[in-house]
Amino acid sequence: MPLSINDVTAVTTQYISDEFVDNFFKVSPVFVKVWKSGTMSKVFPGGNQIQVPFQYAPLKAGPFPPGGVFDISYVQTQTAMTFNVKFSYANVTVRRTDLALNRGYAAVMNYLEPKIVNAEQALAQTLITQFYADGQGTVTPLIALDGILAGYDDGTNYASYGGITRSAIASGASVGINGYFYSNSSTNWPFSLQQLQVAFGQATFGPNQPNLISTTQSIYNSFWNKMLPMQRTYETDPDLQSAGFRAFKFNGMSVVVDQYCPANYVFGMNTDYIDAYVSDDPTFAWGFTGFKELPNSIDMAGQSIFGGNVVVTAPRLGFILAYVN
Repeated sequence: MPLSINDVTAVTTQYISDEFVDNFFKVSPVFVKVWKSGTMSKVFPGGNQIQVPFQYAPLKAGPFPPGGVFDISYVQTQTAMTFNVKFSYANVTVRRTDLALNRGYAAVMNYLEPKIVNAEQALAQTLITQFYADGQGTVTPLIALDGILAGYDDGTNYASYGGITRSAIASGASVGINGYFYSNSSTNWPFSLQQLQVAFGQATFGPNQPNLISTTQSIYNSFWNKMLPMQRTYETDPDLQSAGFRAFKFNGMSVVVDQYCPANYVFGMNTDYIDAYVSDDPTFAWGFTGFKELPNSIDMAGQSIFGGNVVVTAPRLGFILAYVN
């Protein structure tokens, strides 16, 4: 067997850079908007469910003649959506024997620190992935967050939302608790500014309208090319400024690339009507459980924990465009 250690390696150690580089996790400006900026995040103080009351019908009203009578029959005008609290985790398992090696002058950096950072990033990754999904058992399981794929649907793919059958309130796009959903799977159209304008109009009710568009890099590039002849307005979103993100405007909406946005999708959101609940229990508010020794072992494991849910309180103020070929 040839010698694996030669004259140089016998007396020379490796140089290890003291800078740790991430070559895995992607970037999500929407995660910053939802959970880190504080504008959409809400405290969940406890309870069996999150209940969101809303108005869905008008009271009796209309003209009447002199001496006429009023219709005073009772009208139910309010109901509520209900959402379960959902939980997510990121696990860190550590072999205690590795800690005995990562010591003294030979330890260029702490072995545990990048593991803990990775757990925080992994938890953020699973949450933003769930945010773009459904939590209805179709794309993601029922234990996942109730994401905006279901929240902004018009009943085409998700007949109910928040425990309410959508058609029991109203049928059609942008009414009741229906958003606006468009798919080009039957016509194979490319990304269209005209269709985007239609979606924006459908989701606009006076001053309430979508204020954030999130999509993939490829659709963003197509968007960019179609906007090229026009004047583009750039902005620095206050919620994203600290994270270094910049967006351009379309009808007052910030347009951003989110690397966790599902392929071939455009999501138009009104962030004033998306509530991201986070438990006020420190353990479930991005907390760490601490390391516990594993059974019959000296190894240990700990978890970063999240408890809460995402609630689209006004689905009619958002839209989904699915450019599926």
